[in-house]
Amino acid sequence: MKLQYLIADVFTDQPFTGNPLAVVPHASDLDAAIMQKIAAEMNLSETIFVLPPEIPTNAARVRIFTPARELPFAGHPTVGCAIVLATLGLVPAPEGDSRIVLEEGVGPVGVRLTIRDGQPVFAELSAAIVPTFLPAIENATIATMLTLMETDILPGSEVASCGNPFLCVPLSSREALTRCVPNPVAMSRLDRCGARGIYAYWQADVGRLHARMFGFGLGLVEDPATGSAAVALGGLLAARAPAPDASFMWEVLQGKDLGRPSRLQLSADKAGGQVTAVRVGGAAVIVAEGTLNI
Repeated sequence: MKLQYLIADVFTDQPFTGNPLAVVPHASDLDAAIMQKIAAEMNLSETIFVLPPEIPTNAARVRIFTPARELPFAGHPTVGCAIVLATLGLVPAPEGDSRIVLEEGVGPVGVRLTIRDGQPVFAELSAAIVPTFLPAIENATIATMLTLMETDILPGSEVASCGNPFLCVPLSSREALTRCVPNPVAMSRLDRCGARGIYAYWQADVGRLHARMFGFGLGLVEDPATGSAAVALGGLLAARAPAPDASFMWEVLQGKDLGRPSRLQLSADKAGGQVTAVRVGGAAVIVAEGTLNI
């Protein structure tokens, strides 16, 4: 059996930057075991497999795998897959903004597609579930996990999730973020707080964040751009904001320390003191296409 696949760099409009994603657009004949083997063979942060939707009005059902496990939800696969499907003509793509729905393990995920001059230039997902939060572990343990001094870590670490749980860790400087070196033995303690990875960040100003994601629990060392972590952090920051009714926007810069700079557009809404929506979006560019021989 031969299957088409494509590689797209996501959260960027420049080839060989952003976060690479493998997309298998016609995966109906594959079972989960083969999908996992293909994801391990690709050895990218994630590989996404496109299947017919269970609800006919939705665009597709998708399954997302890291090299080590299946995920119920992930951001850069969702954004990248939507842009690839629009490029291939597999979803409606009228000029301007339109909306499609991808069925994921976490539930239906709405995606806003922007088409200019017939080409998809932007996709923005809305998290399927509102963020949930859990207490963090102590700063001394986090410092050991990241090979930092305890003074590099600001107060306010917390586990946040919009489908994938991340320990969100505020740092004191961009320099501290650069110095992070994950300690695999220490990071095995993430299980204690229910997180699968650490999303360390430095807030440069009100609307700009610099971040790095270390995900040993996801089968990754470091990810160049992490949409699911970004929406978790956006939900956390919005929940902590004193205004009971507000909208928030941030630019998240990730991947520079890996040589793959990425740009994520993050936003959140809050009403009555509760976070009601979190979104993340960006561009993507297809850099390769090939055939799988199964």
